[in-house]
Amino acid sequence: MIPWKETTHLVDIDLDERDWEIGDFFGLGSQYILRALFESISDGVLVLDAQGKVVHLNKRGAVILGLDQAASIGRDVAELVDFKPVILEVLANGQGYLEREIYIHSPSRGRLRFLKSAIVLRDRRSRILGVIDTFRPIEPQDKLALRMASPKARYSFSDIVGKEPVFLEAINLSRIAAESDANVLIEGESGTGKEMFAHAIHQASARASGPLVIVNCASLPPSLIESELFGYESGSFTGARKEGFSGKFEQADGGTIVLDEIGEMPPDMQAKLLRVLQDKSFTRIGGTKTITVNTRVIAATNKNLADEISKGRFREDLYYRLNVLCVRPPPLRERLDDIPLLVSHLAMKGALHYGRAIPEVDGEVLTAFREYSWPGNVRELENVIERAIIVSETNRITMAGLPNYILTSIQHRLVEKNPKETEATVLDLEDVERNAIRQALKETEGNISICAKRLGISRNTLYRKMRQYSL
Repeated sequence: MIPWKETTHLVDIDLDERDWEIGDFFGLGSQYILRALFESISDGVLVLDAQGKVVHLNKRGAVILGLDQAASIGRDVAELVDFKPVILEVLANGQGYLEREIYIHSPSRGRLRFLKSAIVLRDRRSRILGVIDTFRPIEPQDKLALRMASPKARYSFSDIVGKEPVFLEAINLSRIAAESDANVLIEGESGTGKEMFAHAIHQASARASGPLVIVNCASLPPSLIESELFGYESGSFTGARKEGFSGKFEQADGGTIVLDEIGEMPPDMQAKLLRVLQDKSFTRIGGTKTITVNTRVIAATNKNLADEISKGRFREDLYYRLNVLCVRPPPLRERLDDIPLLVSHLAMKGALHYGRAIPEVDGEVLTAFREYSWPGNVRELENVIERAIIVSETNRITMAGLPNYILTSIQHRLVEKNPKETEATVLDLEDVERNAIRQALKETEGNISICAKRLGISRNTLYRKMRQYSL
């Protein structure tokens, strides 16, 4: 047990000499426990030895100070920041403190306000061995209100379902990305879950308590992109807010900004974004003050940016700046073995949303799903499952609950796969369609309007098919 000693002006921990080694502060028995403890704390934690060199810096502390966690170990703390570290005064005078408000001036970030505690580490002969510095920024009321209003991550890795190796590869790389502060590029087709991956990376990172700001580059008019991203000062242009506007990069300070549909960003803005990514600083429209932010960037696109570069529509240097880590969620057609797992997950999600019992799924539905190409990927599958839950009056998802366009597409696909067995294939699918219509008529008690709506076809089409199948 480590004894604690506290007075009004002094907070110390007395250690035996064997408890403290500069090269192995944590000790053999407690190394992993202490590291896990430091990483679980929402405040920044900085451990220095008696010479002011960094023994440990937790992830949250690295984010707050804008430092590389691994590269900081063993370096003099005064070399890592552009202000005089207050904690060095504690090493000099041996006086610790608890919950003290500290003001610091940083040339790059301006006036900073922290709530800090300093725990002095001493040996049995009262010699200073080091100090534990815990700190968290105190934000101005306007920034605090903005942060409280900022959206948080809605998804974590537990919400991303799949077991196929190609999918697990994307998950594993995303987890690695969450452990770092590097820029991430998420490339994938529409509906593959790019936004969920972005949320999960942020949620699992040291920035999880910070804001998550999402910008859809495709939805912003070119004339407004710069002001949305970087903000503007009062009176900068006609229609500007009287009080000015802090852009998305400022709003995401201490957290993550997701630049969705980055491939749609105009070339002139690509150049400005590149400069911001290089030094994390910019100037508001109409302003003269350089603003430095501590914002992590995740970009997402459904385009192949390498092709966009070859066509002259995307800057190559920006691509490599964004593409430090590239995550590519695979399309659903490349992970067909995940369909039963996804259907089960989405059926439970949809049933809970609509207050229904979790439905059973017919085996022929799962078989049909494997024969469909899913151009809309998981998002399309979710919509199909949701529709089936809504239209079904039983506790089952059957072929009758599937949209007609899926049945037609499956028929064409099977014909293409087996051209020599076209007739047999068409007959098999006609049996499926006949059974689906028969089941729907039974469930709707012969109500043509409701039956047609459930099947996703018009009344005339339903009458024609009923005559065709003698129903």
